[in-house]
Amino acid sequence: MYRFTQLVAYAVICVAVLTAPETVHADTTGQKTTSPGEAFSLQDALLRIDDSPALKAAEKSVEAAEGDLDQAGLWPNPELAIEVENFAGKDDREGFDGAETTVAIAQQLELGGKRSARKSIAFHGIILAEWDKRALEQDLRLDTMKAFYAVLAAQMRLEQAKQLANLAEQAYQTVADRVEAGKISPVQQLRASVELNSSRSALETAERQLVQSRQDLCAKWGDTKPDFETVVGNFDELFDLPDWEALQASFHGNPDVQRWEAELASKNASLELERASSIPDVTLSFGVRKYEETGNNAYVAGLEFPLPLFDRNQGGRKSAQAEISRAVFARNATVARLASDLQSAFQGFLATRYQARTLQHDILPAAEQANEAAQIGFQEGKFDFLEALDAQRTLFEVKAQYIDAISAYHETRLNMLRLAGQIDQIQPFKIGNEETHEYQ
Repeated sequence: MYRFTQLVAYAVICVAVLTAPETVHADTTGQKTTSPGEAFSLQDALLRIDDSPALKAAEKSVEAAEGDLDQAGLWPNPELAIEVENFAGKDDREGFDGAETTVAIAQQLELGGKRSARKSIAFHGIILAEWDKRALEQDLRLDTMKAFYAVLAAQMRLEQAKQLANLAEQAYQTVADRVEAGKISPVQQLRASVELNSSRSALETAERQLVQSRQDLCAKWGDTKPDFETVVGNFDELFDLPDWEALQASFHGNPDVQRWEAELASKNASLELERASSIPDVTLSFGVRKYEETGNNAYVAGLEFPLPLFDRNQGGRKSAQAEISRAVFARNATVARLASDLQSAFQGFLATRYQARTLQHDILPAAEQANEAAQIGFQEGKFDFLEALDAQRTLFEVKAQYIDAISAYHETRLNMLRLAGQIDQIQPFKIGNEETHEYQ
């Protein structure tokens, strides 16, 4: 039995040495082995945001708001009236002999600044639409970057699953050969088959997750099927800690915060329009009347306006004033919530960065050293097979934790930058075959 465990351990160790990366960064850069035609960078993904149907819809919203402004500045159309009186009667009024025909034109004159108020509302509607479009752009950028890092993580998990499945396959084959030779109990083969089936199941799951993550990424710009196989990027990079005061200062540039200035201005313009609506408009008319009986013509003129005895738009003014107060409270609540979210995101970023850095610089190197020591010790007869196998499993578990920690780090960092209004300041660019990120 001892000789059998030695053979199995040697097989596991040989496969581990051949397939496992030497360093953490070597493991991640293995994702760049695909052909250049199939590689897909973060820059490529961000460039495709412009083709997003959601962004196209936001652009049309801006155009619609511009059309509202054009319409708001137009004068009311004049009205043409043609009136015939005293015709088709009896005696001297028979036919059109005694008819009176009037042709007049009337023009409504808006008083109280209604037209300028409408234009102000429409103008701020354009600003609101532009801020909403910018917020959508940043949300698309955020979601695309998060989805891109999710694909990177899925590729790394698949690579880990392949390594584990390969180790399990090698171990099972060795055990099966020993059972066939009658040197060990068939129970050992059953145990090896459990490990093999578990590793195959994990590999299948990792493959499915990679397919789904690629699908999620291409959906960000409206594609239904990804046209790339592999994404490339620096998944392991941990950026410097941002300055909290700088994040607070840039927070007010967040489009979700900035839009409220235009929202309140629009509500105030609506109040001005309701106040102007309490002033009645005047309609002036002028025309010519022809008397068929005498053949003479005469001019007619008129002035028409409603008497504001009952309806002075009291309810409209009250509603508009309440809308201003509602907008103020909604702004305060939204800004407070976003500020709190920024603080939470910053603390989450610090926590995930610390965890990722600890795994990257302390735990993972220690697990690699422990695994290497266990392998050497087993070869020298200092450790048994179970100890060497346990060290190998621990290393892969730590690697899985590392991928999860880096994924969480990227997500919290991107969420923090979006809340601080800095997500559009991340400009990816390539240097050779490497892709990095810089603040500009």
